[in-house]
Amino acid sequence: MHTLIVKLGATGDVVRTTPLLRRLEGQVTWLTAPKNKALLEGLDVTSAELRVLDWDQRSALAGEHFDLVINLEDEPEIAQVLQSIQ
Repeated sequence: MHTLIVKLGATGDVVRTTPLLRRLEGQVTWLTAPKNKALLEGLDVTSAELRVLDWDQRSALAGEHFDLVINLEDEPEIAQVLQSIQ
């Protein structure tokens, strides 16, 4: 299973979203704000392999295939990024 989580926003919102990682298996890619990248990279995730990308690295997602996308943002610009993935 390959999952993409999109949660940029406030650091507190990102922290409250991290319990999702305990329920996901396989590879998880998390797209977040640059200020939150270090916070997520330090997590010990036992059931999933976590890759963290900050918003400036979003072009790395182009053409990637995900089985599940969890978009927790409502900005049109962020939704446009999701159009470049499968």
